[in-house]
Amino acid sequence: MNGAFKQRRARVGTLTVAMAFLFALLVARLAVLVAFDGPRLSSLARSEHTGEVALAAIRGPIVDRAGEPLALSAETRSVYARPHRVLDAAPAAERAKLAATLGMADREIESRLRKPAPFVWLARRVPVDRAQAAEALGLEGVGAVSEYKRFYPESNLASAVVGLAGMDGQGLSGLELEYDRIVRGAPVELSFYHDALGHPILDSPLELKAPAPGARLELTIDASIQSLAETELAQEVESSGANHGSAIVLDPFSGEVLAMANVSADPSAVHDRLHNPAVQDAFEPGSTMKGILASIALADHAIDPNRQIYCENGKWTVDRRTIHDDSRHGYLDLGGIIEVSSNIGAAKIALSLGADRFYRGLRAFGVGSRTGIDLPGEAAGLILPPATWREIDLANHGFGQGVGVTPIQLAVAYAAIANGGLVVRPHVVNAAYDADGRVIFRHTPQVMRRAVAPEVAHEMNNLLRNVVNGASGTGRRARVDGFAVAGKTGTAQMVNPAGGYYQNRHVASFVGFLPADDPRLLILVVLYDVGHGHFGGLYAAPVFSQIAAGALRDLNITSQEQPYDVASLIPAVLKTRGSARDSDAAAMPDPDGAIPALTGSSTPAAPNFTAMSLRGALKVARTLGVNLEVRGGGYVVAQQPPPGAPLTHASIKLVLAPILADSGDPPTIAAQAAAGRSR
Repeated sequence: MNGAFKQRRARVGTLTVAMAFLFALLVARLAVLVAFDGPRLSSLARSEHTGEVALAAIRGPIVDRAGEPLALSAETRSVYARPHRVLDAAPAAERAKLAATLGMADREIESRLRKPAPFVWLARRVPVDRAQAAEALGLEGVGAVSEYKRFYPESNLASAVVGLAGMDGQGLSGLELEYDRIVRGAPVELSFYHDALGHPILDSPLELKAPAPGARLELTIDASIQSLAETELAQEVESSGANHGSAIVLDPFSGEVLAMANVSADPSAVHDRLHNPAVQDAFEPGSTMKGILASIALADHAIDPNRQIYCENGKWTVDRRTIHDDSRHGYLDLGGIIEVSSNIGAAKIALSLGADRFYRGLRAFGVGSRTGIDLPGEAAGLILPPATWREIDLANHGFGQGVGVTPIQLAVAYAAIANGGLVVRPHVVNAAYDADGRVIFRHTPQVMRRAVAPEVAHEMNNLLRNVVNGASGTGRRARVDGFAVAGKTGTAQMVNPAGGYYQNRHVASFVGFLPADDPRLLILVVLYDVGHGHFGGLYAAPVFSQIAAGALRDLNITSQEQPYDVASLIPAVLKTRGSARDSDAAAMPDPDGAIPALTGSSTPAAPNFTAMSLRGALKVARTLGVNLEVRGGGYVVAQQPPPGAPLTHASIKLVLAPILADSGDPPTIAAQAAAGRSR
């Protein structure tokens, strides 16, 4: 074997080993790609060669409490094109016909067809007949799909509450935004395939996934009361020269919002669906704060209702600042201070209460906290920590200056006075149902906390009636024929952003409830930016009266000629009226609030509140003369003492829950507490 042959064999061997090594590397790399990177690369390939276009799904309807539609979705058609196919198959004349059919300029449609994309929209949400005409031209690469457009059959009724849905079916404001996740339904996706340059692959078909309709929202709003509130408010905004106004109609026991109206004098913002001043704007409440102040002072025993307070004949200096009354007053008791709306009297009550106690009381009523209403963007109002209050600040807070509240916040605070002292969470959605009619959720009354004791609320109920019925009452124009009204006027200077207050720009308001002996409606009216002399009692109170009268008619609430001296929300102590009650009074009451029959007995017995709503329980308690201590919301699931047990205390403790137990005896209070601890 010569040397040349050996060299060739060595080179061949080396090359063979090198090739074998490279092959082994390739096999190893392939194994790594398949075993470890395969799923990722497959997904990447699909994403690079698959295009999807999201289409608006069928948004669920929004209806009022009686089923009247406030928001619906209507079918429209959207025309699309596969540009490469259209340009290859259709001459310019045919493309011009397509443009004319869709109401587009020739150059506009040519511009869209020459985009470097496998899919383009030619016209979105056009009438069905126009889209059908475009399809009838038979151009290859042109098609149409169904989309759904939101419309509001009652025009702008409750517009700020219902809100707005955008072009692509997303909620932008109001309930459309708050409940967007369940109302918008499952998205509709249009899928297609293309190569790396965007060209269609083998004329792949378009794949359209079927839409899933969204949930149906049933509101607490009453369309007729909402319309009445908007109409009356709009008339007063125009006649008073106000910049805008808000009105709220609330069930004080359940927290259901029957109407929430917002009206503006600006024609461009008359029905703004993107902003809800009743929930999102804060204002200084003025003298409406005096009802809350008096409730806190009574609850804290800082004042006796019969105590006489000297009101300085209309002018009083505190911390080198002068507080004025609209009229000269000497000595007034608490009822007189509320009736004539004395700023000086309120300031002296606030000073006697003290900053810390007043602050705690305001927080208990919800001032400075969101109410939790199911609407987006709720403001919390404004109340500074008491450590920052000067003496003049405390005095001013007593008549509503230096404190910011939202309309819904003030309405909920006065609802607590109306319902016996309970702060109830307000809500505007009663229930939601899926496309098959199954309940997704249902709201039940939710008690958040107790603001004041029932006897304090009862005392304030009586004092607030003097504002409307008293000879010197500031709210006499809030009267409603045949019904006792309790309420409070308010007039506050508007804050100047540059500092201080405007002298000739005010907020006029009235908040009240009726029938005062059995409150069914809590109504708040606020007029913003009115001129000097436009007091709440002169301008907001008449709107309250008109809304109240119409709402009472719509709800078929009739006048109950109950004597004033026995009218009561929840009496302060257990009363014995000559003949005591039979233990039969503990029989199961009607869950809707029917009053059980009463017979004579020597020992009062606890009635059976099981399965009753909050309103029904309070109605029975009022008739039987007992106090209630309530925890939770919904329906009564437990009570202490149990039904039929002797009443040895002046109150009965109730536990409420949204859903009643299916069977078995109701748990005791102790069992409920233990269950809560275990959770």
